[in-house]
Amino acid sequence: MDNILAFEQVYAGYGRTNVLNGLSFEAARGQVLGVIGPNGSGKTTMLNVLNGFLRANDGAVWFEGKDISRLRTEQRCALGIGRTFQIPRPFERMCVFENVLAAAVFAGKMTERRAQEPAADVLRMLGLYEKKDSLSGSLTLLDRKRLEIARAIVARPKLLLLDEVAAGLTNAEVSDMIRIVNHLKSIGFTIIWIEHIMEALISSADVLLCMAQGRSVVFGKPADVIHSKEVEELYLGSQTKGGTAHAEN
Repeated sequence: MDNILAFEQVYAGYGRTNVLNGLSFEAARGQVLGVIGPNGSGKTTMLNVLNGFLRANDGAVWFEGKDISRLRTEQRCALGIGRTFQIPRPFERMCVFENVLAAAVFAGKMTERRAQEPAADVLRMLGLYEKKDSLSGSLTLLDRKRLEIARAIVARPKLLLLDEVAAGLTNAEVSDMIRIVNHLKSIGFTIIWIEHIMEALISSADVLLCMAQGRSVVFGKPADVIHSKEVEELYLGSQTKGGTAHAEN
């Protein structure tokens, strides 16, 4: 399997407190890696270390065979790492098209003229083209999340990081988000998806990583991870038995 990413005994945190405590895992190119774990397990910290918002105190992060542990966020973006955030952060006084255009220009290093077509293409893909002239601040939560993804993929990153893009959505909207993620996978995106809605990950993920206390607890096929003794007893409890399972944030 061709691995695009590897965490190698990574320690990282805030101040003197480590949140990641020797985290190690690998992500294969072209797959969706789902990430679950209880509150405080280090999931978002892992993303922050991966895209450069937070520097590791020890260990290494490898991307396409290169140690990127000391690279700045914009350097990692240039290498092909794109990210969404749990709370969408559009420029609310700019229209939808301008938001995506800005991402193409600044993240994708395109000229504004060259960025027009890819910006329009991703809006069509995500069902937002008819709202391209709407102010971003007027969008529904689902459309804001769609826009967040559009801004992250317009520069065609090699690795896309999704942080709870299904959180807060209705069941029907979650199904729509699953469809979007599966489509992105089908056209070649490699995705790391943190999510607390287990149905979403089961429908999309090729492999699951369960984190706790800043470490990898279980890593493998979704069914194996979900029904593992560690996950059932420590993180999902009785919710996995006879009903819908949800991982904590």
